[in-house]
This record gives sequence, structure tokens and C-alpha cells, in this order.
Amino acid sequence: MGNIFAMTKRICLQIIRDKRTLALLIIAPLLVLTLVWYIFGAKSYEPKMAAIHAAGSAFASTFKKSDYPRLTPAEARDKLKNEKIDAYVDLKGPIEVHVEGSNPSKTGAALKKVQTMQTAQVKAAKNMQKAISTQQEALKKKKQTQVIQQQQEALQKISGRAPSPAKPPATLTTPTPDKNSASTDQHLKITYLHGNKDLNTFDSFGPAMLGIFVFLFIFMIGGVSFLRERTTGTLDRLMASPIKNYQIITGYMAGFGLFVIVQSFILTCYIVYVLNIYNVGSIWYVLIIVFILSFSALSLSILLSTFAKNELQMFQFIPLVIVPQIFLSGLFPIDTLPNWVQAIGKLMPIHYSTDALRNIMIRGAGFNEWWFDGLILALFSLVFITINILFLRKSRAM
Repeated sequence: MGNIFAMTKRICLQIIRDKRTLALLIIAPLLVLTLVWYIFGAKSYEPKMAAIHAAGSAFASTFKKSDYPRLTPAEARDKLKNEKIDAYVDLKGPIEVHVEGSNPSKTGAALKKVQTMQTAQVKAAKNMQKAISTQQEALKKKKQTQVIQQQQEALQKISGRAPSPAKPPATLTTPTPDKNSASTDQHLKITYLHGNKDLNTFDSFGPAMLGIFVFLFIFMIGGVSFLRERTTGTLDRLMASPIKNYQIITGYMAGFGLFVIVQSFILTCYIVYVLNIYNVGSIWYVLIIVFILSFSALSLSILLSTFAKNELQMFQFIPLVIVPQIFLSGLFPIDTLPNWVQAIGKLMPIHYSTDALRNIMIRGAGFNEWWFDGLILALFSLVFITINILFLRKSRAM
């Protein structure tokens, strides 16, 4: 136990003295995560539009001047060419939309806006046509009622009877519109099982991004730091001493693990309380998952550093280890991918951290709903640590 404590103390002092490592471990993830928050948490893009040939057009009132500034055809073409507007609408005759087209997201936003206007216009036209038809039907029934009343009065005169007061025709009674149906047409009531109307892209991506950044930075720092122990000869001197393999690995895991816990705590609190990501679950559950994932990343980085001879080779593992996990973590939908690709995704730690963190933060899941993901992450750590202990001295012979 004394050997493990001594190794842990040495690793902690070594990291504290290395300011660059501390900055990369704590400050860098916060800066990158903030940048991601600004990108994905921004409001939806509002396309820049314009309209031509609006004078005298029947559609001019639909395409308001405040949303569609009036331009001449030459001005519209020039602004579209210089990307000052994303699209313009020609209101002469059948509506034509001219888009700039080089950016699919801006093009989609512009077309969606025009289609929304057209939908509203068609709905208004249908409602107007329905009202006209109703009025015509009422007038028709009213005329029929008047004809019948005149015939009755004529018959009464012939028979010598006094004309009886005519009852107001039932068809002239205008039904009172149902308040509930009217409100339904005007304001669609929407209920959310999870989340709310203010949930944005960053809130959805946030749980996955939290796991990805924790895993990425700990993988880099842990792997490079352990590699430095090997290249400077420190690890060789330790193995030449009576210290056991498990004591060496445990000491490194404990020393780096203290800083891993600090990093995970700061990063989690920053994303929840500073960036204000959507979270309805327990912050302690979130921290537990992040802690377990951190040790998975640390144990894996120590294992893979065995196969690297320098820091460049250590960073070459990132495209093989980190990038596939990002794409298969659940950050992007993988349900439509082939089954064998989905199976590979289930062999990666970040897949389980994303699943657990989304269940906790967005769905408010309790322990009974995320314990399996946490157990899988813990098993990853245990497997990597076991391989490290068994492979440590054998790798030095290489």
C-alpha cells in the first residue's frame, strides 16, 4: 500500500508542476465546449429574402414588405449573386423562387419560409371559399323560405283566414362556433413527454459532447503522460524494483485519477450550471457516469501507449480510437446503419455514456434506468486495467 501511495503522490506532484498539462486537462475542454455551445445553441438561421414585381400583384399582401423588401429584378439578381440575399420571390404571375444555392442549409431555410407563406395563403383562400359557400347556401335557403312564406300567405288569403305570424326559419340561425375548436385552429396544443419547446440542438447534443470531450482529453493526457514515463526510463526503474505490476498500474491510475475526477467535476458543473444545458436529472448521476467514463479513457490510453514509441505515434491512435466513437456514439442517428456497424458501436465506451447521460439529463432517468450502461463502462475500465497489469512487463521486452 505504501508503494501505491508513493507513486500516486509522485504523479500528482509531476502533473501540478506541468502547467501545460493542467491547462490542456482543464481549461482546453472548457474553451472548446463553449465554442460548441455557441455554434449549436444559436438560434435558427433566418434567411434574407426579397421580392420583385410586387406592385399590382395579388400575392403582395401575403409576402409582407418587412420580410420581403421590394427590389427591381436587376437589384435582386445583383444581391443574389453577391450573397447579400439568399433568395428572392417573383410575384408576377405564378410565384417563382430564385435561390443562391451554394449553401444547402440557407437554401432549405429560404424555401421553407416561402412554402410556409404559400401554405398560409392556401389555407386563407380555402377558408374564404368556405365562407362564401356558406353565405351562398344561406341566401339560397332564405330565398326558398321566402317563396314558401309567400305561397302560404296567398293560400290564407284565398281561404279567408288571417295570416299567421311566420316563424323565423331555422336555417337563418347562425350556429355559435365552438370555442374549443376555434382555439385549436389558432393555437395548437402540444405536450412533451421529455424536453420542452425551448430544447435546442446543443441540449440534444450536449450529453454526447460531454462524454466525447472527457474521453478525448483524458485519452490524450493519460497516454502521453504514461508514454513519457516509459521514454524517460522511469518505468524501467520501477519495474527493476520489487514493486508489483498491479501496484504500478494502480499508482498511475490513482495519481492521474485524482486529476481526472477534478476535470470531470469542473466540466460537468460548467456545462450544467454555466452553459445551462437542459438537465432534469440528478447532477450526481451525471457525475457518476462521467467519472466511470473518465477511468475507461485513462485505462485505455495507458494500454495503447504501450504500442507507441513517441508522442506522435500516440496521437496517431486518435483517428482509430476516438473518431469512430464520435460517429457511433449516438451523437448522430445510427439506427439506419447496417447491423454490423451498430454492433461495432456497442463495443465502444462513449456509446454507453451517451445513452446514460441522455437518459439522465433529458429524460430524468433514475438509477434503475441507467445502471446497465454504468456497469458496462465499469467493465470496460476493469478489462483495460487487467490487460495493463498482465501486459506491462511483457511489453518491455519488445
